[in-house]
Amino acid sequence: MRCRGKCSYVFIRIEGEDRERLVKILRIRNHRQGEELRKAQFVREASRKEVLRMMKNMVKGILWERGLNVKLGETFIDLEKGILTVEYISDRPINDVRSLAANIAKFLHLRVEFVFVPRQRYAARVGWLGRCGLELCCHTWLKNVPSITQDMARRQYLFAAPDKLTGACGRLLCCLAFEMPYYNEMARRVPRLNAIIDTERGKAKVVEVNVVAGYYVLRYEDGKKEKFKIEGAP
Repeated sequence: MRCRGKCSYVFIRIEGEDRERLVKILRIRNHRQGEELRKAQFVREASRKEVLRMMKNMVKGILWERGLNVKLGETFIDLEKGILTVEYISDRPINDVRSLAANIAKFLHLRVEFVFVPRQRYAARVGWLGRCGLELCCHTWLKNVPSITQDMARRQYLFAAPDKLTGACGRLLCCLAFEMPYYNEMARRVPRLNAIIDTERGKAKVVEVNVVAGYYVLRYEDGKKEKFKIEGAP
């Protein structure tokens, strides 16, 4: 087996195998390993891009086997120093990540360093499209991401499934914070949903509130319903 110049990884083909193997040029540690490599057919040197792609796929497979639900971001490799740096995107850091990196390093024959990237930060960096069809606010102009709570969704009469109220980063939509002042103002002009109020026709229950459309609906004791326009609504 011959390698022109200085190369760390090469592709070889072992007799009797159909696929090529990616191997790192190491000092032969035992006689059996040496015999196997001496019989191998040298195919070509591996480029940095090829090595990085295969290393990343191997890391993905190991994480999947361990049941770790994380997405891999940017991956960098320093062939001279023998360091593989892997970004992983998740809601929280992996427990005992150093031990995990050490175990993976045994398979890859180089040092592995994991870098935790929160989902929100990754979404802001990549710039996906939001549910509105526009590029994410946190990528284009929003620098300080506001705190979003479930109470904001409730006060805006949004009762959809949680996955329909979350953005690309997995957090509740920032839109909820932007629209909250409008809903606070409307809340002073419209009765609360399910509230019982006194009217000229007697007691009535608020059965529907649509702040966006600018109306609410009352149901009287006789079962009849009546729609009212919210004062000041567009």
